[in-house]
Amino acid sequence: MKIELKSIYHSAQLSEETEAFTANLYINGVHAGYAKNEGHGGNTDYYAKDEKGRELIRQAEEYCKSLPPIEYPADKYMEAFSINMDLEHYIDDLLNKYVEKKETAKFNAKLDKTMLKGIVYGVPNQSFGAITYTMPLVNVLAHPKGPETVLQAIKDKILPKLKDGNKLLNTNIPESIIKAAGLEEEQYVKPTIQNIRYGTIPDVDENKNKRGKSR
Repeated sequence: MKIELKSIYHSAQLSEETEAFTANLYINGVHAGYAKNEGHGGNTDYYAKDEKGRELIRQAEEYCKSLPPIEYPADKYMEAFSINMDLEHYIDDLLNKYVEKKETAKFNAKLDKTMLKGIVYGVPNQSFGAITYTMPLVNVLAHPKGPETVLQAIKDKILPKLKDGNKLLNTNIPESIIKAAGLEEEQYVKPTIQNIRYGTIPDVDENKNKRGKSR
């Protein structure tokens, strides 16, 4: 059986003890009803759109009861436990996956923007810090001394931070530079480039001299 949430509206501002949302509930491709949670810690409610929706929801309830229970592993606060699956928990799981996907996309967009400016490190999909330059990183790397500058920055300032799950997150730094800085493969995200040809950025004074000579 296929159970989906569509037209989801999620409010982070209203989410307190639970995720606040409204959504259309689809079962086997049919708009069967609606689901919502006010975000104050209460249950997620769902209700049928019409008579056909009521029957589909009844079938979905029976289907969810046949699924394996939800297992929660032990942590420092409580022992491991499990709860029986039902349609409410199934809907909550769908909503949580939606929120997680949305947050991951938001995180990656910010990460991609930051890595254009400098060297980024952190825990993938969770948090990051950065060392930024006054010019785009691609321009830094194109300078004759750029690759060595970036290499030293990684070696001196980033490498010591690569613990407790932290990694070098840049995919726009050649892997040859990353390895030369002493990083092991588990300490960085695989770059999209292995190496690059480095050009030069003319010095401002050099340009002035050229203009003076041409006169």
